[in-house]
Amino acid sequence: MSRYINTLQALPASEQQTWVTVAALVLAVVLLLLWLEWRHFRRQHKAGSWLALRMVSLLAAPLAVLTVLGPARAVSGMESLAVFYGLLLTAGPLIWFGSHFGVGRRLSPALSSGECLALALSGLLVFGLPGFALFQAAGPLEAAARHHEDNPGTPGTPVPLAHAVQPLQRFNMPVAGAVFAQSLIAPPGLRLERVDERSGELWQDTAGYDHPAFCRQGHDLHLMWTAREQAPRLRLHWVGADGQRQVAEHQPAPTEDSAPEFALGFRPDGFDVAAPVARIRVFFALTRGADGKPNYIALGNAMQAGERLQDECLMPGYRRAAWEREGPALAVALVFRHPGGTPRMAEFFRSGP
Repeated sequence: MSRYINTLQALPASEQQTWVTVAALVLAVVLLLLWLEWRHFRRQHKAGSWLALRMVSLLAAPLAVLTVLGPARAVSGMESLAVFYGLLLTAGPLIWFGSHFGVGRRLSPALSSGECLALALSGLLVFGLPGFALFQAAGPLEAAARHHEDNPGTPGTPVPLAHAVQPLQRFNMPVAGAVFAQSLIAPPGLRLERVDERSGELWQDTAGYDHPAFCRQGHDLHLMWTAREQAPRLRLHWVGADGQRQVAEHQPAPTEDSAPEFALGFRPDGFDVAAPVARIRVFFALTRGADGKPNYIALGNAMQAGERLQDECLMPGYRRAAWEREGPALAVALVFRHPGGTPRMAEFFRSGP
């Protein structure tokens, strides 16, 4: 908790105000619901019973949550999901509603069954709303905390990038227009642990997310983006050959140099690209439809023997393991999705029949 408090204190004043406003709104809604409940039961001369049952709610809520989450976390895989839903539909409601009915009916003055049910249902909102708000805030807070920890307030000497930065290349590509490409080659012994990408004011860990502007091949990185897109701003976390962990940033500066056409060559067993491309941008076709248009297949969904799941790039010299059975590729398409615009697809066709 102190980690998140320190993170909030380090945020700009405008962002702090946003978090405070949201928290105040949630608190106001909860207090309004409790006031309306108290007002109703005071008129029924049952304010004391209402308060006693709400104290029971404070105990029943964490007990029900622990009863559901505890056993579910003790197992893994699909069994964990089955245990979670099983307890959510059985033990959780039994504890929550049972405690309200069991205690409410024994208070003096006693609450009716309808009043016990109403308080149990409204209690789900009273306690569930803050819980839902915390759940929604967990992701942004974690991202902000990581950004704060990786960017201390006292700047030090920038760490030089260990990767060898290759010259920036510019190409002209059909439909996509000007395209930039650059490679970062890791030295021997380096282990790339994490790559963050700048998103707005925060750094986002790219693990598990699509990031078409760059791809990772082993411990190397290959960047490609169009002139319509912002150049990717990356932060690399690595362990060097000496075992020391280091962090450094990289953002290429686009060039206005003359640009050759982006070349894509077809071979019987595969195809060659002029520069590495993220696999999630690449589609290829082995057949044509009745209308003569290529039947495109996503390259990322068509991995074959010898291709590693952790390799994210289409590299020059790409070869299909089953090319003799599949036949040569008829077409290749590279897709660029521009923010706020329609996707642009650059198509390359094999000459001949």
